[in-house]
Amino acid sequence: MFRPVMNALIRTMGLLTVVVVLASACRTATPPAKAAPAAAQGCTLPPNAPAASAGFTEFANYSWTLFQALNWPVVTGQRGVPDCGRPIGSAGPTVWESYKTVEQIFLPNAVDPGPWNSGAQAMRLTFRSKAPDQLPLEAAIAQAVGGWLIDRQANPTYYQVAVNETSYQYVRDNHYYDANVLNRATRVQFGDGALEVKGAWRIVQGAETSRYHTVAAQVMTFDANGQPTGQYKSATVGLVGFHIVSKAPGFPQWTWATFEHVDNAPDASSATGTWSYFNPSCTGPFCPPNVSPLVSHAPFGTPNQVTRLSPIRPEITAVNTTWQARLNTTPFQYYRLIAPQWPSDPQNPGNPQGTPTPGTVANVALESYVQPTSSCMDCHSTARVPNNNVKTNYSFIFLFAQPGGNR
Repeated sequence: MFRPVMNALIRTMGLLTVVVVLASACRTATPPAKAAPAAAQGCTLPPNAPAASAGFTEFANYSWTLFQALNWPVVTGQRGVPDCGRPIGSAGPTVWESYKTVEQIFLPNAVDPGPWNSGAQAMRLTFRSKAPDQLPLEAAIAQAVGGWLIDRQANPTYYQVAVNETSYQYVRDNHYYDANVLNRATRVQFGDGALEVKGAWRIVQGAETSRYHTVAAQVMTFDANGQPTGQYKSATVGLVGFHIVSKAPGFPQWTWATFEHVDNAPDASSATGTWSYFNPSCTGPFCPPNVSPLVSHAPFGTPNQVTRLSPIRPEITAVNTTWQARLNTTPFQYYRLIAPQWPSDPQNPGNPQGTPTPGTVANVALESYVQPTSSCMDCHSTARVPNNNVKTNYSFIFLFAQPGGNR
């Protein structure tokens, strides 16, 4: 009895299998998932950094991955969202250029800056110093990174600071755009995924424009003493320096990277050729390089001489060559990573600084006059709220906060 039943069941199952196969064959086959378009390769930010024990090659590639994703074209009207259907180098704003700037976050009277996608996204450059005069900085820091940087065409370098949506929402949700609220804070701590960028720009024109990532901007004008007039003018600006500060998971001290345009300045050991911030034929009292105008008293509008004091490491140069070749159809081929910096001991409670690696990092457009001692991590570890009572998790943006009247 059992064997006939089993045979019948097997025949039935076989018939069902044939029916299913035939039915499947009669349906239109489901097409395979489409691969991402070639333009999309590298359009998104990496979710993780290399292990803290990794070396310069790994962190250099990670830095370039960040640089590429941040400079991808952005979807119109959607801050921070890459347009992966277009290639890097396409016309229009990039992802990081759509981020909220400190001028858009910290408004007069601590007005709520509004939702992430609110407000104009046009480029407006106000600051002629990495550390604007009005910031409540310690005297030593103000002396080190204050002043200005004038190029060979006698134009100032412009600076901007912007943050991604993760950072922005943290500030807004906690009302930290209000200096009064900030000064009562007992702890300031960004979450993983927070990201800040710092850009340096110079006015470009003529044939040199093709070698730069450029933006049409409104730029502040200054009087003979370097003071802002309150009036803006239209100009095409080219990116000359770029800091990336990313709070990757497992790195409470953040990870850091700095890029420059290849035409900025020569190495001090071979100071010849044509550069944006160095004239080998300079004559007069203000020709010694790497001297802040706050020290030399060079008048505003006098070109400042800059040379690179620390050569780029060979491992980084090799990675730069690879990435420049990948981007050889875009102006980004003319940029180079100067150095990454990361905490190689990030999780040791007895070592809160995390051992910055390498110990010093300097961008000639952003740390022009403090190159021998410059360290992104060391400097930013001192960042505090305006009243100096609480550290602000490696971010100086809160020094732009203004007091409101109702909190």
